[in-house]
Order: sequence, then structure tokens, then C-alpha cells
Amino acid sequence: MEVQIKDNKIYAPLKDKWLVVKPEEEVRQRYICRLVDSYGYDLKQMDQELKVTNSQRGQGAARADIVICKSAKDKTDSKSAFIVVE
Repeated sequence: MEVQIKDNKIYAPLKDKWLVVKPEEEVRQRYICRLVDSYGYDLKQMDQELKVTNSQRGQGAARADIVICKSAKDKTDSKSAFIVVE
């Protein structure tokens, strides 16, 4: 899996859309590729910028950059994340 960048846009496979390239977004997409290629996780078991419950980070809702569920079914069933990447 490779990061796709075209015309100042980067493809986010977990969102299935093109986003404006920003440093944080590029790092996030490169890490998603690493999780798939090096660690064998499936995109179907991952999510991006997911709201984290029970957050103690102030007024706004905290979002995890990447979450990984144990399986695609666990993600579909909204079970707790197995791994959270921030």
C-alpha cells in the first residue's frame, strides 16, 4: 500500500476521500500504510479520527488519529478499540 498525493491532496483510504495535504495528515496516512504493510492489519478493522469517550482533555471532544479493532466485525459492532494511535 502506498500513500497517494496529487495536486496538494492526499488520499485517506479509511475515509475514502482526498484531503488537503498537511504535515499531520501525511504522517497519519504513512502510518496507516505501515500498519497494513508491516503489521498486517486490514483497513476494515481501522478507523481514523474517531471520537474518544471519557476524555479528560478539556472542553472539546478528543479524537484518536487511528484506532484498530481486533476484527472488522468488532469495528462494525462498535466494540472498543484494541489499539489507539495518537
